[in-house]
Amino acid sequence: MASIRQRHTFIVHSQFRDSADTLSLTKDKLTLNGVPGTRQDRIIVTADHLKEKDILQAVDNIRIEVVSRENVAHIAPFNRQLAWGTHINVVPTEAFDWTGFCKWIQSSVNSEIACVGQESFIEVPYGYYLHSMYTDSSRLLSYIQNNYADAEQDIAHELEEASAANYLSVSLNKTSADKRIAGRLVAEAYWYYGLWTKTIRAGGPNHRVEVGLLGKIADDPQGELTYGGILAVIGENEQFVPTLFDFSPRHRSVFQPAVYYPDFRIPYGLHPKHLTTVLGDISPPRTNTTLLKASEENETKVSEAPSSCGLYGYYILPNFIFVDKYQISDLADAQRGSVKRVVGIWGETDLEIPVWMVDKWGSAMLLELVPPAQSLVPGEMQKLDIEIPMHSRYEVPRWNTTVATHDMPWPIMFWACNGSVEAEMTTSPFDSNGLGHEYLFDAGTMFYYLHPNQTISNPVNKTYLVTNLNIPLVPLESYKYVQPWTVSVILLGCMWIFYKAFLGFRRDGGIRKAAGERPDKDKMEKKGPKTE
Repeated sequence: MASIRQRHTFIVHSQFRDSADTLSLTKDKLTLNGVPGTRQDRIIVTADHLKEKDILQAVDNIRIEVVSRENVAHIAPFNRQLAWGTHINVVPTEAFDWTGFCKWIQSSVNSEIACVGQESFIEVPYGYYLHSMYTDSSRLLSYIQNNYADAEQDIAHELEEASAANYLSVSLNKTSADKRIAGRLVAEAYWYYGLWTKTIRAGGPNHRVEVGLLGKIADDPQGELTYGGILAVIGENEQFVPTLFDFSPRHRSVFQPAVYYPDFRIPYGLHPKHLTTVLGDISPPRTNTTLLKASEENETKVSEAPSSCGLYGYYILPNFIFVDKYQISDLADAQRGSVKRVVGIWGETDLEIPVWMVDKWGSAMLLELVPPAQSLVPGEMQKLDIEIPMHSRYEVPRWNTTVATHDMPWPIMFWACNGSVEAEMTTSPFDSNGLGHEYLFDAGTMFYYLHPNQTISNPVNKTYLVTNLNIPLVPLESYKYVQPWTVSVILLGCMWIFYKAFLGFRRDGGIRKAAGERPDKDKMEKKGPKTE
């Protein structure tokens, strides 16, 4: 196996036809001219080709993902969805230097990420997780480029292109069952659409460069996808090799139309309510069952929903907002707010501390939701409101403003399905199965993602999947009035308490007798009425 494997995959429209004007393959290069479609690049490199190995050797599994804020169409077979921002998942070894790891994150991933040690991460069932809302991938790309001990200039050019990708990831899994990537550094980039004009050249010794132009031939909503197209290994093939293959991806988009959009109810206050509205055919992914009509010879296909599917919402909550786990559990117990079950809340849930005292980046929450009653008519429009009570933390006072504005990522809404059909799932060559929300489910689970619709929720800012939250705060310029008045009220209150206590002291004639103490008879006789 080559020490470096580089793969370029283009998912083109079914009407695309290759020609000498759009594709030119020679012994040592492939030239593309205006090829439309979705693109994924993947580079796999063995550990002996890396300059810096200390950090990577100190973990059993690590995955760093940078997701842009843009609402992009997730074209099959690249349907996996993540909240925007930088995701860092790590399964460390026993002797792990968290302080050194945080320094590496700030020098090699993003200097803006707040990381000081293990306390900056939240502990999740599979390891440790850190999320940041920064999406600049330039440092991470430089790290990948500079870490190749014998990288050719062409690899550097490919990585420069990845700075405009909608998704970028770097991972290393020592325990992976996939021998192609076990113990190897894997870098992936994804562009949801482009018009590609570029030249892809052959690699050097032990460097394999593969290119595929594929189109979807058939799509069974519950089973396999069929893709066909042409492949070439640059430097080996002088003609394209036709291909046709089937696979069952673990991540899909829902087959029926359903969209969702979140927002906070107004007024926000310190205890905002997060409302996610789902519109469309909110029914589980369906399988086709063939029935024979009793009076006719032709067949009729009806849709049946598998009973092993559940609707879920995965929330990323930055440190300025949190949920009360007991309050959410009460919602689930009462089946209110469309919450059926709290799968887990991980991270910072302290109810009292202000935002400047929070060590962790925030928290993550996975909820199983109550879908609407299943419609007997496939495609019927339905509506589901998911209302989650949240709480904002006290903000640092600022000058000339009474609110602190924050951006919150949209939740991920999906169906998770198990069953006999899913158990027959074959490995997809395009799936990015790593650490993340999918790791909270069994390995045989398939995910069907609902479509985020930012046009309804955010008509002004139609590009980004961002929910804005305005948290009230006290402006610093008002402190010159607030402080003296606060001190005055406290002093007046203390004086009033002392005054009332003094009046009570006088009325009782001095120090009160202890409870249960018998009065002194001699003193009572002396204080009796005078007689003449």
